Amino acid sequence: MTARNRFHLITICFTVLIAGTLLIKQTASSEQQKIETIGIDYAQMNQSVEKVLKDMPEIAGELASIQSGIHNNKLGQSFSTNKTEFRLRVKNNLTEQEHSSPFLRGIAEKQTDHYQEALDIAEEAYGITVTEDEIDAYIKENVSTIWDAEKRKYAKSLQLTLNELDYHFDRDVYVMNVLWERVLPIVMQEFPRQRGESGQAYGKRLKEEFFSGTEDSA
Repeated sequence: MTARNRFHLITICFTVLIAGTLLIKQTASSEQQKIETIGIDYAQMNQSVEKVLKDMPEIAGELASIQSGIHNNKLGQSFSTNKTEFRLRVKNNLTEQEHSSPFLRGIAEKQTDHYQEALDIAEEAYGITVTEDEIDAYIKENVSTIWDAEKRKYAKSLQLTLNELDYHFDRDVYVMNVLWERVLPIVMQEFPRQRGESGQAYGKRLKEEFFSGTEDSA
């Protein structure tokens, strides 16, 4: 698997987690941190997806809506606790971690709330809003051009076309990608990296500064 395809595979399945590590306050317990950093066995992805689909009937409604051609692409309504929980459960199975359904649901609810909070902060503190055209353009340029076997298998396991997968099911992921691409340079300029500060520590501080923006102005 090429580096590009591996990166995209992560994006397809788990970027809500990755976006979460970029844009979520550091309130996670050690158990949550463990779930976000452990390695992934990609060879078992489809098996894990199928298992979660059986164990989580709630996601079936969202998939059926997409399959029927009913597409709600409004920003605030792109986010879904069910989709976030679905991705968490898939990763949980891939990494053979034993986390309870209530635990994963709690993380999913917290992350989904933070995605909406990030949109609000970007607009209120930085005057940045993300448009549907920007998201469509991002998907067209960075996502829809990739047709690797892993992506096809993932879409097939969800009974979605590649277009439905990219533009609708995973749209919430790309909303956050577009938002962070626009916000990050401004936040980095506002809060430069300090001498001797590690990349991990700097990233954590940027998250904290970003989310504290509205608190400071309140």
